[in-house]
Amino acid sequence: MYQHDPAKIAICWPFLQGNCPNTAETCNLSHDPTPERTPLCVHFLNKGRCTREKCLYPHVNVGKREGVCRDFAVLGYCERGLECDKQHVRECPDFAEKGTCGTKGCKLPHVIRANQKRKAAAAAAASSGASVVRGSAFIAAGGEKRGSAGGDAPEDVHMLTAEDGQLGDEFISLTFKESDSEDESESEDEDDDDNEGTDDEEGSESSMGDLEVNM
Repeated sequence: MYQHDPAKIAICWPFLQGNCPNTAETCNLSHDPTPERTPLCVHFLNKGRCTREKCLYPHVNVGKREGVCRDFAVLGYCERGLECDKQHVRECPDFAEKGTCGTKGCKLPHVIRANQKRKAAAAAAASSGASVVRGSAFIAAGGEKRGSAGGDAPEDVHMLTAEDGQLGDEFISLTFKESDSEDESESEDEDDDDNEGTDDEEGSESSMGDLEVNM
């Protein structure tokens, strides 16, 4: 709410630009550029590059500040002055904070900054639910996996994403099939073992026969 206090009257913006037709005594707004009612010189804040003679904006370096001071923007006066942790600029604080303004017929400037555009683009990309597939791999409707070097997916093929993936979609088979040559070599080894066993039995029978004859 506007306070009718002579010490808290908002600054006259035409006066700051040097084109106010009134004097300090006849103007309804203040002609006293104090830090509580006057924004800082943006050219001075840009590495002291203010070339204006008798600049009415305060030349003070207060460091980086985030957000718009609502008291300064709406009322034109902030009692914290240089100690305020927000920017003393003439723009809509609601639009600066939310990107929208619900005040019908708002007379404060609606400034769109580059960082707001980047945040809006990032939020739109996140809400769209876009998924990135590495390697351009596609799975056909019949379950056949097809690779693509960079072209679009076929019509009867849908893209496999992390959300659609199921346990076991991609696996390495651990079932080994023995070759015929290995089977033949194993069968030959078994035959050799059988032959050796037969020779041993025959040798033991002949030895027993010799013992019986000697007795």
